[in-house]
Amino acid sequence: MTAKRTKATGDLNLRAAKELYASRRRLIFQRSLAIGIFSFTIIGFILISIIWGETMIDFFTDSMKVRAMVARNPVASRLIFFFANFFQVVVAIIPGEPFELAAGYAFGAIEGALICMAAIYAASILIFLIVKRFGRPVIELFFEPERIDEVKLFRKPGKLNALMFILMFIPGTPKDILTYLAGLTPMKLSIWLIVVSARLPSVVTSTVSGGLVGSGDYLFALTVFGVTAVVALLGVLLYRWLNRRAERKEDVDVIAD
Repeated sequence: MTAKRTKATGDLNLRAAKELYASRRRLIFQRSLAIGIFSFTIIGFILISIIWGETMIDFFTDSMKVRAMVARNPVASRLIFFFANFFQVVVAIIPGEPFELAAGYAFGAIEGALICMAAIYAASILIFLIVKRFGRPVIELFFEPERIDEVKLFRKPGKLNALMFILMFIPGTPKDILTYLAGLTPMKLSIWLIVVSARLPSVVTSTVSGGLVGSGDYLFALTVFGVTAVVALLGVLLYRWLNRRAERKEDVDVIAD
């Protein structure tokens, strides 16, 4: 009996050690990724400032020059922007709004939104399929386990599809982690493709703002941006309220059981 108990204790200790080791590896990866991207961005800006400096500022602050460059390189410019936006969605820790604003500035509101949505769709499908295949460990490469566990909205799949569509539709909700968590739910790929389309209005508001800046209509751009910011704040509050309500229901269910 003592030998069995000792073996069981040893197995538990070994499992705990493996989980701790895996957790530390994920943490190291997450921090290394964040530090790497941040350092690359800062170094890139410094090098650009040193090498090109005023020339780059003059170029990017003149929307006519930017759009002329896009016209001279119609395929390359769109492909580069597509893959940059695709990378932003996959990596998740990079905010997407600057890319959407830049798309509107460089390509116009409509085409910029289409390019962004194409990249979002491609990345969202890839993430969905990979998470379906490999599960939670993929998500933990980019998000802390505690942050994943904080999302309580999808524990009961009854209203999953409608709820996910609403959260994707409203600006301000954490679409990065929601995109990854979708693969853990019973949702099918066909439904997920419909859900991702709900991001279009949010993307359009950003590309419209960028397009207005590119056209020199700064007051209207500021108005659109301000309204979007207010709606995004309401979206954050709604998401937190829904999540807290789901958490309270989960606590009640646990007590009832």
